Amino acid sequence: MKEAFKKIILCYDNSGSSITATDISLHIAKAFNSEIIGIHAYNASMHEGAFRIMEPVLPERYQKEEILTRQRQVHEKLISAGMEKISLSYLRPLMETFSKEGIRFTPLVREGKNFKALSELINSLEHDLVIIGSSGFNSNGKGFIGSVCLRLLRSVNTDFFVVKTKKGFSRFLVCLDGSRNSFNSLEIAGDLAKRFGSDIYLLYVYDGEIHRELFRRLRDSLINSEGFSFNSSEQERLHDEFIDKGLAQVGEMILKRAEEILTRRYGNRDIKKDVLCGRIYEKICEHAEKISADIIFLGRTGRHYVDGMDMGSVAENVVRFADSNIFVERHESFSPWEF
Repeated sequence: MKEAFKKIILCYDNSGSSITATDISLHIAKAFNSEIIGIHAYNASMHEGAFRIMEPVLPERYQKEEILTRQRQVHEKLISAGMEKISLSYLRPLMETFSKEGIRFTPLVREGKNFKALSELINSLEHDLVIIGSSGFNSNGKGFIGSVCLRLLRSVNTDFFVVKTKKGFSRFLVCLDGSRNSFNSLEIAGDLAKRFGSDIYLLYVYDGEIHRELFRRLRDSLINSEGFSFNSSEQERLHDEFIDKGLAQVGEMILKRAEEILTRRYGNRDIKKDVLCGRIYEKICEHAEKISADIIFLGRTGRHYVDGMDMGSVAENVVRFADSNIFVERHESFSPWEF
């Protein structure tokens, strides 16, 4: 179990969401006495390429090759040095912010395509958590996730705190499907709740409709066409009843197990549990809004993980559509049932 977040990486680009991410990282760092590493990427090569593209439209007096070569060299030095200084200037004020609170802060910048440079930095650094805004300067409404955030989530297997709002740490929603990764997210939620005195809500969602639809398709395309004879309406009623009751009971067992883990580690506390039926990511987002959850906790992969999967569809859609902040637990090893 993760007892503390000793080193936190903060992805910062001076956008509104990264400023909010700074406040959240400070809040966590003060609770766990963490060290913060602020990182930023700048793409000087992109500007150098743009300069090359513009060369043919320069005035004729600049078209001589020796002049162009000299201009390229001057431009390359100016861009590289200038963008590095600009990047560091983004991070420098954060040093004062954290130092006032007694938090050690280290700024790091790297040249390269934003998400690639950031992923290289993250993978090269010892850390326990990455905090990142869900979008940068190009936020575009509900369901939109910035390309840097999404590509990092997909390419870097670590614990991510995706920041979407200024909400605090009062109410946690932990989403469980029985897999090891979902129970790992439960442990982290429990540790944070202990530090911040947060309320914990446990949720299991099953999609009964997909099973009913599969049964109907099987009945229509195979069973009836092959000449099987049975009481279709009665069989369908029994199937639906079995599926709904069975999946709900599985959810109740999973949540009971989760409650036992929290009680054993943190003592008796008021834990709310819900089993819901519906499209999984939609029900998670709806329930989070209903209970005014500050943070949603879930695994980056779940019970349907296969080798090569970067992130599960439920995790991605919750990150896209939830109004709460989201803690995405890293994939460690696959076990579909942990209870």
